[in-house]
Amino acid sequence: MPITNPTAHPTDRIDRIKACASGRWREIFVRLGMPETHFLRPNKSCPLCGGRDRFTFFANEADGGWLCRRCGHGDGIELVRRFCSASFPQTLEKLETVLGLPHPNERYSRRRFDLKSARQAEEARLAALAEVWERAQRLCVPEAHTETNPALRYLKSRGLGECDRSTELRWLADEPYWETDEKTGRPVKVASYPVMLARATDEAGRLVALHRTYLTAAGEKAPVSAAKKMSAGAMGNALVRLFPASNLLCLSEGIETALSVHMLTGLPAWSVISLSGFKRFDAVPVGLEKLLIYGDNDASFSGAAGAYELATRLRAKYPHLAVEVRIPTRVGEDWNDVWQRERLSLGR
Repeated sequence: MPITNPTAHPTDRIDRIKACASGRWREIFVRLGMPETHFLRPNKSCPLCGGRDRFTFFANEADGGWLCRRCGHGDGIELVRRFCSASFPQTLEKLETVLGLPHPNERYSRRRFDLKSARQAEEARLAALAEVWERAQRLCVPEAHTETNPALRYLKSRGLGECDRSTELRWLADEPYWETDEKTGRPVKVASYPVMLARATDEAGRLVALHRTYLTAAGEKAPVSAAKKMSAGAMGNALVRLFPASNLLCLSEGIETALSVHMLTGLPAWSVISLSGFKRFDAVPVGLEKLLIYGDNDASFSGAAGAYELATRLRAKYPHLAVEVRIPTRVGEDWNDVWQRERLSLGR
């Protein structure tokens, strides 16, 4: 009797696709016929409507998030569905084909999704991340404090030099930078750069992912298409827990934003890494009494909208938790912009 794939439930299929596609969305889009130029920088032409200077692909978001000022926003699955003019089941099949995953109606004898192999692959991925993290140098040690340290230069240029004491930040002097070859769809090493690493952990404190900021020796962002990259893999409730939480916690999108909030308030701050992190956040620490959500004031209002959506969801789920949203008053600014002005006024 033929055995069908037990993971045929739609939710299981979606979760499996997202886990396998994390960190590979640009490659997937290219393989499905979208020019890579759409995904290299913010405010490019839209692959859906063709409008100029209106489309942004969020390369650091595990679910392939994107925003067009005309078409709206969505995840990688939605972009593929709309680009291919496909039904949702057809879209899932296209993605499974590109990713080499079995379709639900395929027999194990033809294309088996081996759960043991998947677990082994995940263990190998986490081991590789741990090796990189252990090899990296800590910023919060005296020997890291040199004028030639690119990561410290980068932080100091943003007024964040005092944040080096976070144990969740490290750096490497030489890390390969990879891009996707347009013809083959395979990763190709382009160059090597110094890199600042941020450790993303789950609720148990286990390493789940690494965020990389590629830098020049002078501490500026490297001259590449995506100077900030998130390692592949399912994120879940992974966050960059920059400082230990107390009964009060600040939450923001980017790492530099969270560090800026810490400098402004003196309070512990965590980074959800990207806007999609607000959507998946559910890691309320035990004993937390108040959460301050610091959203960006993007011209598209996406940052503020994400912050308010998260606040509404958490208030409903955790009635005991006091939740406040704070947004910069100036359009187009994030909290590092606010901190830069504040420190200049203080002469720091």
